[in-house]
Amino acid sequence: MASSPIPNYLADMMGKWEVPQTVEDIIPGRGLFSMASLNSNLPEMAEVHEDVVLIKRSGTDDLTAEIYVPRGTKPIPVLLYIHGGAFCLENATDVRRLAMLFAENGCVVVNINYRLAPENPFPAAVEDCTYAARWIVHNIAEYGGDGSRIIIAGDSAGANLAAATIVALQNFEFDIDFDEGDLAGVEPNFSAAVLLYGPFDSLLGFMEPGDLIGITEVMWHQAYLGSHFLKYVRHPLASPIYALNLHGFPPTYLSCGQDDSLLGHTLSMTKALSNAKVPTTASIVSRTAHFFAQFDEHLPQANSELQRIFSWIRSELG
Repeated sequence: MASSPIPNYLADMMGKWEVPQTVEDIIPGRGLFSMASLNSNLPEMAEVHEDVVLIKRSGTDDLTAEIYVPRGTKPIPVLLYIHGGAFCLENATDVRRLAMLFAENGCVVVNINYRLAPENPFPAAVEDCTYAARWIVHNIAEYGGDGSRIIIAGDSAGANLAAATIVALQNFEFDIDFDEGDLAGVEPNFSAAVLLYGPFDSLLGFMEPGDLIGITEVMWHQAYLGSHFLKYVRHPLASPIYALNLHGFPPTYLSCGQDDSLLGHTLSMTKALSNAKVPTTASIVSRTAHFFAQFDEHLPQANSELQRIFSWIRSELG
């Protein structure tokens, strides 16, 4: 990754956080990993709603979101944004600026806080994402959004969850315990999907860990998929590339940095979607690595890629 400035910048920003050696190390180290410092020069919004409760649960497991409403005539399309963090870290605040950039370009954005592993292993996060998509259909008009035009987007683990959500909402027959909540049966219509440097194949994660050694084994597999992770490595809600209903995906834009250890996942998912006859656009951004989209103020190529994504969304929405 020597050709990309991001890893050094990330190392400075993350400070004392270290890749966990065991699942027990994840929660104590969670507070040391934050990308909220990138939330400078936030775009101006007409409304910003924090801690919106989508579903109330016992304890601290409420599903909440930040909702950003841009200026302009309503109703407008909606974008469901799903943050990354190896299924174990981060929250909506960490991607606030990035999500607001999507809002600034013509969407009401629902930026969710899904349940994290290891406290809430697979498929809890997928349950939350599917519920959020259904919640949008029922409630987003209150915020000026058009619930019939939904884009789903996510970065890193959030891209995995975005893809898994599309799979889950296509009349998927669940062979695992899956809580659909009180909105079961509601069918969101995704107009487009944006998948930023996601891990889509658990088996490929084993074969090509790159510099994600430790994150792949401890956080993705042991913490998120659980102690019996081998049972789920090809499950379509954990590794969406193995879904039999990929043909039901909306037009999809995949983006990844040239120096990202997850590049193989983007290339493989691009091929799988193309083989399923899904209108697919893939972009490999030179001299960038993981998380590059959040560095739009620091890397010209990151800013240029975001502008391509926004233009693509506008073209898909007509």
